[in-house]
Amino acid sequence: METPKCPQIENLAKITPEQAEQYVRFVAHVRHTQRRWFTFHKPEILEESKRLEKELDTLNAYLLDPTPKLF
Repeated sequence: METPKCPQIENLAKITPEQAEQYVRFVAHVRHTQRRWFTFHKPEILEESKRLEKELDTLNAYLLDPTPKLF
């Protein structure tokens, strides 16, 4: 099974069903990685979890930013 990637969503108002599915799968993958960290406490899992959380936080901030995207 392929690891979910952070979806590239440009406009929250124009999100497609495929993008919504990608987003949900990515969030599920982030949560899975977090649970792995709490189970195994391995440094490499922690690093992956932090990286994925940062990607998700960046995407959420972009999508929820009320400033219009001109370009």
